[in-house]
Amino acid sequence: MCVTSQFKQLQIYKIIKNKWEFIMKNINTINNKLDETKYLKILCEQKSDIILKTEFGIGRYKFVDFQELRGNLMLEFRLVKDSKYHDTKNIYNHIGANCFLSIGQYLCSYSYCGYA
Repeated sequence: MCVTSQFKQLQIYKIIKNKWEFIMKNINTINNKLDETKYLKILCEQKSDIILKTEFGIGRYKFVDFQELRGNLMLEFRLVKDSKYHDTKNIYNHIGANCFLSIGQYLCSYSYCGYA
């Protein structure tokens, strides 16, 4: 086998190896995100209701599902009609029934029952 042929084979091998490593890295990243999502979904199902203070009042929201918005994983919540929270109608009229929180925002409101 000539040197040129061996060099081309070596280059092809390196290209294939790099692509394989890239694919495996992406698969591992996707698997990690799926694991994180699975655990977060368990948490959302156990505590599906959150209370949020918006600029239009305080309302109770229920977890619906995960959504991808602009490449970011978001948690979708729906405003719940609850007689304890008198601002529900005002919130609905101004910002609607759906609320999207990032994972960080949800964990913050879950931990502190805080503002979103």
